[in-house]
Amino acid sequence: MRFPCLATVVFLPALLSLWGCTDSNQNGKAVHASRQPEFILPDQRVVAADFTEKDIFDKQSISLSSLRGKVIMLNFWATWCPPCREEIPTLRTLQRSYVGTLEVVGVSVFSYTTTAEQFYKDYQMNYPTIYGSFELMGKYGNVGSIPTTFLIDKQGRIAARVVGARTGDEYEDMIKPLLSE
Repeated sequence: MRFPCLATVVFLPALLSLWGCTDSNQNGKAVHASRQPEFILPDQRVVAADFTEKDIFDKQSISLSSLRGKVIMLNFWATWCPPCREEIPTLRTLQRSYVGTLEVVGVSVFSYTTTAEQFYKDYQMNYPTIYGSFELMGKYGNVGSIPTTFLIDKQGRIAARVVGARTGDEYEDMIKPLLSE
């Protein structure tokens, strides 16, 4: 989905930065969010909203239901978000380390086509990425801070909501129990 409105491109990033997508220390380096992940007990989990979207290159369709049986990391991010940029190598490593059991799906929000495509190549992303429409963001609770990652269990139910960037170790601590369910 493209967001051609100039106001969206100029003002929305500034607004989201107020919500924490650009948390930084004194050196300007992005830091991890202090907000704790919101875990959901297995008997209280709800089925994640299904979607079918074309990838950012308009070559393949990605649907949540087709990934059932794997743990899914649905990661909402933006090209201009420093914590998002820092988190991508971690997501690449997780995708590579858990082939067949974990699927990272990137959701690029508030990005133009050419910007997202070039970013994907520059950061050597190895997982499918789609554009995050306002409709898709709404299905997941009006994602208001980026990065936001939803961990979805093998049955397609939301197991956790993680606001802010995390390290590989932090994500592994969250996904390993889901992989063993």
